[in-house]
Amino acid sequence: MNPMKIIFRIGYIVAIGLASLCLNSCRNQSLEGMVVFTRVPAGNFDIHGKAIAHKYKGAQIVAINPDKPGVPEIILTPDFYSACSPDISYDAKHLLFTAQQKENDSWQVWEMNLENKTSKKITHFEESCYGPAYLPGGRLVFSRQMPETGTGPVHALYTMDLDGSNVSQITFQPHFDYTTTVLHDGRILMLTKQLFPQPGDMMYMAIRPNGTKTELFYKGPGSSILNNQVYETGDGFVYFIEWENGNPNSGDIISINQNRPLFTKVNLTSGITGSFYSVLPRQSGGMLVSYRPSDAGPVGLYSFSVEDKSLGAPIYKQPGYYVIEPVLVEAFTRPKNLPDDTNPEKSTGLLLCQDINVIAQPDDAGLSDNAKATKVEVLGIDKSMGIVPVEDDGSFYLKVIADTPIRFQTLDKDGNILYGPSGWIWIRPFERRGCVGCHQDPELAPNNVVPLSVKKPPVSIPVEDSYETEQSPTIKSLNKNEKE
Repeated sequence: MNPMKIIFRIGYIVAIGLASLCLNSCRNQSLEGMVVFTRVPAGNFDIHGKAIAHKYKGAQIVAINPDKPGVPEIILTPDFYSACSPDISYDAKHLLFTAQQKENDSWQVWEMNLENKTSKKITHFEESCYGPAYLPGGRLVFSRQMPETGTGPVHALYTMDLDGSNVSQITFQPHFDYTTTVLHDGRILMLTKQLFPQPGDMMYMAIRPNGTKTELFYKGPGSSILNNQVYETGDGFVYFIEWENGNPNSGDIISINQNRPLFTKVNLTSGITGSFYSVLPRQSGGMLVSYRPSDAGPVGLYSFSVEDKSLGAPIYKQPGYYVIEPVLVEAFTRPKNLPDDTNPEKSTGLLLCQDINVIAQPDDAGLSDNAKATKVEVLGIDKSMGIVPVEDDGSFYLKVIADTPIRFQTLDKDGNILYGPSGWIWIRPFERRGCVGCHQDPELAPNNVVPLSVKKPPVSIPVEDSYETEQSPTIKSLNKNEKE
């Protein structure tokens, strides 16, 4: 054989071996201590009041070492058309993310083994799925697009085991619900926006993993845009980005205290020009933030001091890209694994209201007797589910069909609407839920009395024949609009 051919073949074999060795080395490279983020082509990035779920074209999940800015990044999702929304497991060995494998695929949830960089698909729905987050007990929570029923592009939260089994829907309202994080106390913090019967404002709500005991966590000024990635620190502070007045070029870092989330808002960056897009607190102190100094130019990754409320030097930025959704590959304490007290064999739950005349109005005490509410109406999506007289103390006690969206409004003795309709709620199977009244103060404690309504059996909702006999003005208006 020609000596030159022999040398060429030997060189080829050596090159293949080195390439294979390099590939295996990269795949097995530890990511511990590195920052993983989503890198989006600037032309494909948009943020506005409707963009709760990210659907970025050509996005990639990338890893860098923040302490070694000169070391090249590692692209973790080279085999995907688009990937975003990374979430790190508690032991820092796995990564959940949302991705399209091919351009026209629906978005599904995947999990990556961070040791060998291999990925497996977890969800296999026809509809798209977004915003995955790890739950204790080998489960995850995510947002799933629901079939169109005339109430808008509804997305509900689901939970499932990491092997794809035991799928369970946990929200049941005509909203766009999206997971932001799992709090240390075990509750899910979701970003939600009402879609029907009219669009509402964005807000954060806390909910248990079984879909019970949903409550308002934070709501900014009207038309504010809230980020769909939130972080809670070990000292109980929660950080996120808020764009007040819906301005996509003026995002600020907001902190609130988990103990009193509705009354502890602090804007950390009101004195800094430019816009923030993501925030990542570090256990060692300080933060990494996605930030753009002006309306033009890339969004890069910067350090940020909470104590001084000041920006540091950029850690990573690349012309033509937005760097968002940073997460740290570092083990952390697993949230509480809350017990599940629902019973799927039951079809109803119970709801108690102590006094419908407890309202958050400054002139509440001055209301005359004939202005007091004497009835409560339960509203469904397209019809009244019943008008129920309340007890003399203003209390009512209902048995409600589980997993059905309902709202309430109060009526006087003549059937006139006094307050409402309220926001949407639902009751899970066998759930026991109570409220003080039709109030707006979540810190209001109930009086230490036994409501009269609980001394009788609960009223079943829907109430038979109530649709025809006492249909409310609200429902009549909805039905009229449907016909038109």
